Amino acid sequence: MSSLKGLFLKHVYRTGDDDLFHDFYKPVLSKAVKYDRAVGYFSPSILAANLRGLGSIIQSNGTMRLIIGHPLEREEFEAIRYAVTSPLELAQQYTATLLQWIHSDKDVSSKSLELLAILIASGRLEIKFAFRRAGMYHEKVGIIYDSYGDAVVFQGSANETPSGMFEHLNAESISVYKSWEPELFEAYGKVYQEGFEKLWNSEQKNTFVVDIGSDFYAEVSKYVESSPKLKTFSLLDIKGIEEQIAKYEVEQINTNTKNTPNVPDFLNGHKFKVKDHQKVALKKWRANGYKGILKLATGSGKTVTSIYGAVKVYETLKNKNRGLCLIIAVPYIELASQWGENLLDFGISSHKCYNARNSWLPSVQESIATFNAGIKDFICLVVVNRTLASNEFQQVVSSINPKSMMFVGDECHNHGSNKINSLLPLSDFRMGLSATPFRSDDDEIDSMFPNVSRENLLSYYGDIVAEYGLGDAIHDEILTPYDYHLVPVYLNDAEQEAFEELSEKISSIITKSGAQLSKDDKEKLTIFCGQRSRLLGSASDKLKKLSELSSMIPESMRNLTLFYAGEGKPFKQDEDAHDCKVIDQVSDVLYKNGWKTSQFTSAINSAERKNVMEAFKDKAINALVAMKVLDEGIDVPACQTAVILSSTRNPRQYVQRRGRVLRRFPNKRKAIIYDFIVLPNSDFEQPASKKLISAEMERVNDFLLLADNKLQVEKQLEQIGLYYDI
Repeated sequence: MSSLKGLFLKHVYRTGDDDLFHDFYKPVLSKAVKYDRAVGYFSPSILAANLRGLGSIIQSNGTMRLIIGHPLEREEFEAIRYAVTSPLELAQQYTATLLQWIHSDKDVSSKSLELLAILIASGRLEIKFAFRRAGMYHEKVGIIYDSYGDAVVFQGSANETPSGMFEHLNAESISVYKSWEPELFEAYGKVYQEGFEKLWNSEQKNTFVVDIGSDFYAEVSKYVESSPKLKTFSLLDIKGIEEQIAKYEVEQINTNTKNTPNVPDFLNGHKFKVKDHQKVALKKWRANGYKGILKLATGSGKTVTSIYGAVKVYETLKNKNRGLCLIIAVPYIELASQWGENLLDFGISSHKCYNARNSWLPSVQESIATFNAGIKDFICLVVVNRTLASNEFQQVVSSINPKSMMFVGDECHNHGSNKINSLLPLSDFRMGLSATPFRSDDDEIDSMFPNVSRENLLSYYGDIVAEYGLGDAIHDEILTPYDYHLVPVYLNDAEQEAFEELSEKISSIITKSGAQLSKDDKEKLTIFCGQRSRLLGSASDKLKKLSELSSMIPESMRNLTLFYAGEGKPFKQDEDAHDCKVIDQVSDVLYKNGWKTSQFTSAINSAERKNVMEAFKDKAINALVAMKVLDEGIDVPACQTAVILSSTRNPRQYVQRRGRVLRRFPNKRKAIIYDFIVLPNSDFEQPASKKLISAEMERVNDFLLLADNKLQVEKQLEQIGLYYDI
């Protein structure tokens, strides 16, 4: 057997420049007599991947040690982690999962599972689980030893999965350190080498490493001995097994990349079943000529409903020898990314039409050309509204036959303006998704503007064909129940005076103009309403009340909290603080009270937002402080508490914000909502004061209607001179 030294090995391998599997993994593993691997992610697909090249280990009586961070899908991991506190209990759960995989060849190559079972039973493969005190174990390190005592250490982004190895899938990179290059190896490679040993021996700070247990190995041995199939499977009979496994996975990948929409058997670790309200919604949409708006409560599965509907449309058209181009339009990049992940569950790989034009336009042009030529029978484009309105996107989709096009508008209320509505494709299949489709921003000021948005939405999408409200979703246990808590905030004298002046100006313009508002009147209304909104959003008493509330919440209850701050700068502030925003003031108060927070705004890029969201889910930070970015479609099902400081009068915003915190999650029995309501400091009967109270009570009444602690809040309202209006 030749040595590792005989291989030409680079120091860095990157997807695009290198083939990670053929250029590195396969040749290096072919020299291995010992293989140590620590990976953060483990799934059925990693079984075959880890076994590539291990024929040499078997032939040389070598061994492999495997440390696994979390061998389940993220949702399953979170469910188990919240259900048990002991690493031993969690390891037992994982052990059961491994046994299930070994006894079944449903998800991976049967050959790989046979070999896995034999490796474990013969003592060639040892497995341990790593758990962090907080968060998850995400490290990816490998150490390969040859028969001459030389070693190669590699570390980087790639998991040992097909998507991590094959160049046409994920973009990955690894760094390589060789023992025969002592300077680099001492500086870097030895650190990982020693780190693995510390981890294996459970000597790593803040990390528990748990042995898989002797019962597991005994059961696998018993399974090998009792299986007629495995009795004839010799350890020496491994010729060509690498190629067989590689061929199998390539076939699986090719199947997946064929982009054939299908209904999955399982979704998020559970058997997939369309819910009754989703069936009803799609039936009504189909009956309406494949057009209409689905008004479904936030968190009730709008995304899955529409994708399932698209799969059924594809199957219908395919039976008629026609193809389908599915276009999904969303407001934000983060939401677009979530759609991309959800689509993959249904066998759909999408073109990501956002970011730089050159990153998506050439591939979209090519796909549409092959679709129009009849070579492909399905393509999918996920586009953000900004790109949807671009000349490039409009031009490239104009060649698609409308009879072969389905358009899904997520958060479709954003498509109500004249400009974007005129640019929506004239597809035969149209579906709008929104929990609040017709409540426009004009509702903020009770304006007399004509409801152009409503008319445009109805004209394009058609009527609301299905409704599934928040009460229905809570009753059906699709959403979690919640407690609602009021935090009264009072305007000071200066704020009260400014509020009354602005309210008078707004009322005067509307009264004088009648039903026909001039362009100048509209501009003035926009300015005055914006000022009034900022005044309410930055009321000075809010920071005082926030400080009191945030200091009262114990540290054990702080995780997974959302804070919604007002937009822009405070209405009035000191000259030396002219760059300060309301969200910065909120963040400062929380910091002073010992909270670990991060802002989640449009000011940070996609990569930063992803890192922030991961830190939030892993509880590295307690809370997210946001303004509007989390309002529409961003999935944070783990969050348990929402603190609404923004005093929004826009029903769409507060309905969406409530929905964010009501999503189901393991061991989440109830959500908590704190709502900062702004009240006048003068007589409640003054015209401006009555209008302010009326606007705030509209939101309170909406939230209170379904709250579990309704009676408690009603008593609080009576104490401060307000009354719940049924």
